[in-house]
Amino acid sequence: MLSNIHRMRTLPLMEIPEGLPAMVEGSWRRCLETHRLSPDFTRRADVLSYGELRETLDQEERLIRSATPEIDRLFRRLAPDACSVSLASAQGVKLLYRCDPYHMDDLKRTGVLPGSIWAEDMQGTNGIGTCLLERRPLSIVGNEHFNRALSGITCSVAPIFVSHGVLAGVLNITALRGIDSQAVRLLNDVVTRSARRIEAHLFQLRNAGYRLIRLSADGDFSDPATLSLVALDDAGQIVDFTPDAPVMLRRAADELPQTRLDQIIEPDAVHGVRCEPVLPAGVGHLRMAALNQTAAAISDHQPPVTSGSEAALSDPRLDEIMQQALGLARRQLPLMLRGETGTGKTTLALRLARLVSGDFLMLEGGAADDITRLKLDTLRVRPSCALILDQIDEMSVPMQRSLVQVLEGAQRPLITVTSSAKDLQPELAGLRPDLVHRLNGATFILPPLRSTPEPEKVFLRTLAEEARLAGRAAPHISDEALAVLRCHHWPGNLRELHFALRRAIALAGDTVTVANLPDRLIELSETHDVLARSKSETARIETALCYHKGNVMETARYLGISRATLYRKLQSSSLRSASIPRTI
Repeated sequence: MLSNIHRMRTLPLMEIPEGLPAMVEGSWRRCLETHRLSPDFTRRADVLSYGELRETLDQEERLIRSATPEIDRLFRRLAPDACSVSLASAQGVKLLYRCDPYHMDDLKRTGVLPGSIWAEDMQGTNGIGTCLLERRPLSIVGNEHFNRALSGITCSVAPIFVSHGVLAGVLNITALRGIDSQAVRLLNDVVTRSARRIEAHLFQLRNAGYRLIRLSADGDFSDPATLSLVALDDAGQIVDFTPDAPVMLRRAADELPQTRLDQIIEPDAVHGVRCEPVLPAGVGHLRMAALNQTAAAISDHQPPVTSGSEAALSDPRLDEIMQQALGLARRQLPLMLRGETGTGKTTLALRLARLVSGDFLMLEGGAADDITRLKLDTLRVRPSCALILDQIDEMSVPMQRSLVQVLEGAQRPLITVTSSAKDLQPELAGLRPDLVHRLNGATFILPPLRSTPEPEKVFLRTLAEEARLAGRAAPHISDEALAVLRCHHWPGNLRELHFALRRAIALAGDTVTVANLPDRLIELSETHDVLARSKSETARIETALCYHKGNVMETARYLGISRATLYRKLQSSSLRSASIPRTI
């Protein structure tokens, strides 16, 4: 307490060091005058709990998946120079990072951990926190850090934006030893280009149903970091664009939405022909190319071509659900997809939206009201846009009211994603009754992975999908590895399976072996003869019992069988009778 009193008394007497860049000086002033921090008393970074971190990682799954290949590429390139690469969310939470194990202890001492929070009002001037406020690439070098414990590192960071200037996160390269000013400039350029590549990937995912156009000032389309992107609907109107597209087209950002591209540039040039010269008014040498395979001119007003070779759903049981839901969605009946976490609700919803409309938007109830309001405004000018609702029970009452107004009288595909543990009733979920009436249509419950009658087919489909996303041929998988997968009870369902096989593909050569699987799965193979045990239900029942700490009632409910049936299976299996719990 005395130390804090001393700090508060001495804050007005502290002076900002001379020679700081203007942006860094402004951050220091905020730390002293607004945040009331002191370099000597800045605390160690707060870290999210395990549960909070898992929830955050789930919410940021699309950002993480888009950024991981670029982060891995950067780390392979920079690791010999004692650099770490990391990704933070728009709230300053460290989502993932890559670092040489030799330097891991140094990072931990400075508070760099998964789930650590680096907001400026908590940690003072630092790369991530200051970038979130400045919203532009920057570098914080050595003693420019407000926290003196960070004075030995240099951070070069760049923001990652999504639609309409909304900040998605921050990419960070940290040099763990002193570097000169030229090296700082090079790192700043590298991290900025990498952030633009991640933005381009997010843009393509967000606008998968549209015709995508790339703009280049020099005709070089090889590097996404140097391109501007524009998304067009089937009438050739601009529905989305990257932040630098208005500069490329010499137009104000508010002039572009719902404007036909051929009103800005010459119509004859919009044919998807690579390196076709385009001459907008006031622009010198600008080139354009179609990013997808649509080659029809905008003036033809043809709907965008969709791929007929979309990968099969991981679980064959979802195919039937998909066909039924698709028929109902095309008749404008609201759909509700329910199921445990990781069963593929969001994946199925996105695929339905692409097939029904092509133009779709996802609205997350847990998002900030400003973001929700911006998306609702976008919906008002896109009457045929399919709407996917996630975490709807977390939406604030004012935003529920606005959503009802947007849905009023609109005939648009509507898909709601919710956990099976939640019941969308007003008194339970806190939703407006008139909103619930608009959401209630046909309900589909997605089955858990543990109940599939064809586990091997699911494993092989998932392996092929992850290999396709990794840009390689699907590897073989050994019998031992398949046995380990069969024995696991998969509490995280398809999401857990995708992550496990994604890791395996990254580590495996031509064949996935047990050694390539996550540790939690390997532990089972070290204590059991999985090849023999996988021929029966014993392994899955035992791991499910362990997961539920011996609670028979919870285990039976989890496995979808009665308690009596579970007891009968236990008594007829190879499990010792002593291992059967005596209590409920």
